[in-house]
Amino acid sequence: MKGQVSTEYLVILAIVLVVALVVVYLVGGFAGMGVGTMETQSMQAWGTAAPFAITSWKQTDTALEMEVQNNDVDQLTLTGIAMDGASVTIAPVNQTFASGSKFLITATVASACGAPGTSFSHSNVILTYNKGSISGKTETGIRPIVGKCS
Repeated sequence: MKGQVSTEYLVILAIVLVVALVVVYLVGGFAGMGVGTMETQSMQAWGTAAPFAITSWKQTDTALEMEVQNNDVDQLTLTGIAMDGASVTIAPVNQTFASGSKFLITATVASACGAPGTSFSHSNVILTYNKGSISGKTETGIRPIVGKCS
């Protein structure tokens, strides 16, 4: 009798483990897929970045519009942006940000966006800025800027 109870217990435990492994596989397999997930992760990473956060963006053709916010306590001046291994032209140039302020910055990127709804990605994003008398400081993004063309 004791042998039968322990065998039943082991069979039930094995079934529970198999079901748990299948659930973990399915959840883990789908979590990293799709541009939507990458876009969400990018928005979360850049939305909380410091000293500059990029709270929203959209790209049309080669114009990437970004809402940039100063999350530092001091005044900062954004002097340049590089992405995809090259400097990009930004407007306005040398924008000064008071603590907590936001400005719309337009970057002219090398790779044109496709049709509306297609995805884009810009990696190795580096923001160059001045803080007080220190110039040429940089902030490197931990995630690429990912989105859909508009």
